[in-house]
Amino acid sequence: MNETEQLEQRIQELMALWDASKELNSHLEQDKVFDNILQQMMHVIGAGAGTLWIADTDGQHLQAVSAFGAAAEEILDVKVPRGQGVVWKVLESGQAERIEDVTRHADWNERIDQESGFMTSSLLTVPLIVKSQLLGSLQLLNKRDGEFFTEQDLRLAEALAHQSALALHNSQMYDELNRMLISMIRTLATLLDARDPYTAGHSGRVANYALWIAQKIGMAPSECEELYKAALLHDIGKIGIRDDLLQKPGRLTKEEFSAIQQHTVIGAGILANMEPRHAMERAVETAKSHHERLNGSGYPEGLQGDAIPLFARIVGVADTFDAMTTVRPYSKGFTPQESAEELLRCRGELFEAELVDAMISILEECDYDLSTYKTERRYRI
Repeated sequence: MNETEQLEQRIQELMALWDASKELNSHLEQDKVFDNILQQMMHVIGAGAGTLWIADTDGQHLQAVSAFGAAAEEILDVKVPRGQGVVWKVLESGQAERIEDVTRHADWNERIDQESGFMTSSLLTVPLIVKSQLLGSLQLLNKRDGEFFTEQDLRLAEALAHQSALALHNSQMYDELNRMLISMIRTLATLLDARDPYTAGHSGRVANYALWIAQKIGMAPSECEELYKAALLHDIGKIGIRDDLLQKPGRLTKEEFSAIQQHTVIGAGILANMEPRHAMERAVETAKSHHERLNGSGYPEGLQGDAIPLFARIVGVADTFDAMTTVRPYSKGFTPQESAEELLRCRGELFEAELVDAMISILEECDYDLSTYKTERRYRI
């Protein structure tokens, strides 16, 4: 290879690293970061398969959190005990390793191939370390062209591993902050619910129902998480309503009900003044509009149809179902079956048909006992 070809190759390497770096830093959501790290590394190096291993909280296992290539599904969630295999050797030593033939390597652990049905021939493993913190290891398997991984591949992988480790570290910090935020919101919602002895746990239940409905209609995980937080805060405006109205044992008068209705506007006002404001926009909409109805009969603005924000439409169904099943001094509350019948009666008129159908499907799946309903998808909540 002459100097011109070497220069062209170096330029291509730098361009690949630049593109990969931009992509790696385009997300903070942990699942997206996992997949981005692995996909970018496989693309730049030209690997046929790959696995991202992340250390668990106690540092005793590495878990496969992302995998691409043949048998990827079988590899996900596999755990490797500390001190076993190439992944741990590389992570603990801090040194990347290139293996041309894994069958001849003393540290190669055949168990994963045996369990997944994958056949590893050549291997490139790089550690992911930030500020002496052992985050995990990234493995690239079987060069696409059938050749072995080269020293140039190793250099590229090491360069990209630093960016990958930073992206991973940032996403873990974001995830930790998000969980802290959810915990604080749950605490606030619990305190708000406690003002009315008849609605204890209401906000949490509504948030769960809304999350399940969103999952049923195929909403993206990041939006589901945002909806969950908004749903927890949907009644925050009740902080501005007098206790004697919230706790009144009998039915409300017209004037009293009108005062209660103001919780939507009060809640939107509270959330609109929270920072960062752009992050609160959908929570503001949800607090304000979850009592709007498709036919315009709701409040506070009498919005109709799609003019009602989607989050508010979802929370409206969840909130109504929970309200119907709540026992009060003047009402024994509906059974889940009776509440489902009422939602169906209002389907397409007060509530969006797709959302009602999703709620009914959830109820049928758990035989109308929502305490037993299990969602398969994992969320950071």
